Amino acid sequence: MPISLALIVTLVLWLALRWLSRNGQRAALATSLLIALFFAFNQCLVVLDTILEKLSQFWVHTGYWEHPWFLLVILLVGAVPALDLIFRRLKNPVLWSNYLNVFALILVLLPASNAAMARIREPAKPIIRAEGGIPLTAKPGRLPDIYYIILDAYARSDVMKDLFGFNNAPFLDRLEQKGFFVARESRANYCQTPLSLCSTLNCDYLKTLIAPSTRDRDPLAVLIRDNLVVKSLRPLGYQFVAFASGYDVTECPQADRFLGPRHPADNFQMLVVRMTPLRYLPLKIDSWDFYTSIRERTLFTLDNLSEVAHDKEPTFTFAHILSPHHPFVFGENGEDVSPRAGNDIDAGGRRSRNLANSLAYREGYRKQAIYLTKRVEQAIDQILAKSPEPPIIILQSDHGSGLRHHLNDLERTDLRERMSILNCYYFPNRNYEGLTPRITPVNSFRVAFNNNFGGKLPILENRNQFSTYDEPFEFVDVTGRLDSGQDRGRKYTPPDIYPGMVH
Repeated sequence: MPISLALIVTLVLWLALRWLSRNGQRAALATSLLIALFFAFNQCLVVLDTILEKLSQFWVHTGYWEHPWFLLVILLVGAVPALDLIFRRLKNPVLWSNYLNVFALILVLLPASNAAMARIREPAKPIIRAEGGIPLTAKPGRLPDIYYIILDAYARSDVMKDLFGFNNAPFLDRLEQKGFFVARESRANYCQTPLSLCSTLNCDYLKTLIAPSTRDRDPLAVLIRDNLVVKSLRPLGYQFVAFASGYDVTECPQADRFLGPRHPADNFQMLVVRMTPLRYLPLKIDSWDFYTSIRERTLFTLDNLSEVAHDKEPTFTFAHILSPHHPFVFGENGEDVSPRAGNDIDAGGRRSRNLANSLAYREGYRKQAIYLTKRVEQAIDQILAKSPEPPIIILQSDHGSGLRHHLNDLERTDLRERMSILNCYYFPNRNYEGLTPRITPVNSFRVAFNNNFGGKLPILENRNQFSTYDEPFEFVDVTGRLDSGQDRGRKYTPPDIYPGMVH
């Protein structure tokens, strides 16, 4: 919702109430009340859901109590006596307006001061990566286009089958028949998207890229946008093509070509809409609808990946697809199954029963993964068919699925699930020396550069590191734990909440 539209609606509401009450101060108070309820709607829904969850221990819980429209009725009924107080019984509306003005000023100053203090306390230069690219050479003639395709939270084949009942082995077999190398035992270096992609695109572990004392995630976005892979390819004449992901950390609008569907609202504006009852309207509000925007970006990327092959210059294409990560918006055949009613695993991370959450996650993830797998294979076939020269393709997931991933608790996280990833490579020369079944993404472009561009990069030891969301750079090495399989057979409980856009 553009800010200008919100201001216009507020002004119209105030004018209407002023005309009805013949009192500007009282109309302003009433407008403030209604606007506050409107934008606090989703938080009120979270509170209501939490209360009902506690009460469900003492009564038979029925689903309609937590339906968003039930809350809307409660808020409207509660607003009636408050409006009556404002218009009929409040003796000094000017005094209350002054109080609200001071309160509003405090609300603005608090986050502003917190942001300023955070900047003051952070190290001035948390990025410690050496400048400059990797020296590469190329043979005469047209250079191969390079596609780096990330499927967010796509589980490794064995995990996909064990946890979600989807056997994608035929898909991997077909990739191998096309000439791909499939690393069937691959694991992620990190368990969060920004950490993983920053490491992969800069060909190194984060301890050599970012000062370990920082808690600031901003350097991750900086290093993803200004990454070593692109820096190394530019001297060879490569153009950087990036597809819109909808996830701010991996957006690269500074790329030579930044591609995505046209949206009238940006991510912040859609976030504002999601705070209000508008998110639960049965009709899609064009691209302001959060789930529609995810569907549109995913389909746009899959439909247009192969079109990059028509570019005259060699290209490096970065496509981060936010699927099969929840929210689950695709059915098995691509139909829209978005949880707009708010009673499922939704993008707001609303709380609900653990068992219901777990079952909804399994089913939603399985269906979304089935559809995505079909579409990705089609996109790869189109890339191979349209490319004037055989391309380089790296198809990966950033981390595994999140059915049993607790953001801030290592011991309650299923490491095998979270760290096991899809990892596939297509090199035109079929030189896959250096690739192993257990290769990790930190070595992906090291091998690609060595085998295709005369690089002389050493292959790093494959390590797997866990960190919490609150302390992203406090790493715990879990390589030995994963190698030993000591966690196999453990009983895991799903998290109390599935955070929507935490990757």
